[in-house]
Amino acid sequence: MSGSADTLDLASNLHPHGPHSEVVEAARRAEVGRYPPETSTLAAEVALSIGVSREQVLITAGATEAVHLALRALLGPGDACTVFTPTFGEYERAALGAGFTVERHEAFPPDFAPPPDDPPRALLTVVANPSSPAGVYLEESVIRHVLRVARGIVLVDAVYEPFVEDAWDANKLVRDGLPVLVINSFTKLHAIPGLRVGYVTGPAPLIGSLAALQPTWAVSTPAIEAAHAALPLDAQRREVVREVAETREAMHEFFAVRGIAVSPARANFVLARAGDAGALRAALLRRGIEVRDCTSFGLPDWVRIATPPAAELPRLLGALGEALEELA
Repeated sequence: MSGSADTLDLASNLHPHGPHSEVVEAARRAEVGRYPPETSTLAAEVALSIGVSREQVLITAGATEAVHLALRALLGPGDACTVFTPTFGEYERAALGAGFTVERHEAFPPDFAPPPDDPPRALLTVVANPSSPAGVYLEESVIRHVLRVARGIVLVDAVYEPFVEDAWDANKLVRDGLPVLVINSFTKLHAIPGLRVGYVTGPAPLIGSLAALQPTWAVSTPAIEAAHAALPLDAQRREVVREVAETREAMHEFFAVRGIAVSPARANFVLARAGDAGALRAALLRRGIEVRDCTSFGLPDWVRIATPPAAELPRLLGALGEALEELA
């Protein structure tokens, strides 16, 4: 069941104000009668913007392609990767689909944080920071600790980092020469999930290994042109972080006064233990609001709700109140 055209989509954790008109227009103007251009120019622009070398950046078809490339480049037959669950399911799907095994480190409520003294043993450790669906954000010292105790490479998925107040820059780990790959995406910050464009940073030899496995023309021309237009807007788009924080805290307070537990999220969404997740999702969809039922994450009592635009907050809280009362 999906919502109508006027449904407020809070199941996808995107920039609450949608895509910038300049980015949309750049994609529309793209030449689609020719094969896509090389991504080297975009990679150079990204590298300059974050202070790394061109050889330390690979443009990918979204964060998902970066995950698949990293696993295939860094693991071989019989190898395993470590993931901290609950988390984005593509890490495990990519590993299992490529014939690798998965070592799960559970990070369940109330803190949803990985155990600090349980070092990962696999050759590749995947850490989403902030995580999804919980939105937990690990400080730099924690990630550096993981890097010290991990057996091999650490893959940091930082796609939600732009929405965290006082965030530290995960690409700093790359600038410091550590054995890390950092996934970044235009999808979340610029609200363009349909275009599939992101990038991964890391030591040049590792980036070269990923690039060798990437299909030719993996990133489309509209996606490349949109990314060129989006990159100069990054700082402007990140100004929403205060609005996101205020909206998120209002949502937390709404649940707190009703005795409903929430995760300690610092991203642009809230994870709430609101009972039957499927029933609540359906009740909200009837009221024109779509949220994420977290059953697929192994959390059937929890829903994940993206922070709406501030102007839509009263609508969300009103619908939530009605839905919870209906299901009580």
